[in-house]
Amino acid sequence: PPGGGELTPKVFVRILVGDQVTPILAQLDTGSAWSVLAHEYADELNLLSAAGVDAKLSTREGSKDGRLVTVPLTILADDGQGQSLEIPEAKVFVCDGWPVGKSFIGYTGLIEGIRIALDPQDYYFYFGPNGLD
Repeated sequence: PPGGGELTPKVFVRILVGDQVTPILAQLDTGSAWSVLAHEYADELNLLSAAGVDAKLSTREGSKDGRLVTVPLTILADDGQGQSLEIPEAKVFVCDGWPVGKSFIGYTGLIEGIRIALDPQDYYFYFGPNGLD
């Protein structure tokens, strides 16, 4: 269901990055060029100084300079409702100054490599391997 005090419907997905044990709630954004980790998670996982490719991301709040890093990422299934999906090499954008609590699941480097379906009436996000492996 909608979360974070949003006034418009949004779909949120629970993910784990690296060795995390506490899930991150990330907003599904198929229009986002990259997945983005909120600053506090990127900092906690030492991704702000990790090896990666310098990148610039255009956002509603202006252009952000950061880095694309490759991380293992797991999309978590709801309890008893299917299987979680491990993505060994997801690309995520991290940068200093990214807003706290704002993580996104984006197209390039993540969604493009899996199969998805969306039920917007009930805010369900269905996912699975792409079947090409």
